[in-house]
Amino acid sequence: LDTVLEAGLRRFPILERAGLAEKLCWAGAYEITPDHMPILGKHPELEGYVDASGFSGHGIMHAPATGLLIAEEILDGRAHTIDIDPLRITRFRGVLRRELNVI
Repeated sequence: LDTVLEAGLRRFPILERAGLAEKLCWAGAYEITPDHMPILGKHPELEGYVDASGFSGHGIMHAPATGLLIAEEILDGRAHTIDIDPLRITRFRGVLRRELNVI
């Protein structure tokens, strides 16, 4: 957080007067799917909608691989580096497999 605040103060010196409390400056979405796995790929019913969500706090770690897969999905019509079929939203239509390695 110190690095972010320092960069922010350089760009927006007025923040110095805002009285930001470091311990209270964190916020973030923690999106969890029923099976604790992300949702990737084109939505079958929403034209032009491509999903890359549900990373349960691990989105930054998975961003490079996710970006590649979603780019393939959009440009090539299908991700091909790995098979993302088990991660598509359609998996919620059947029996859910739980991720057992959630920390």
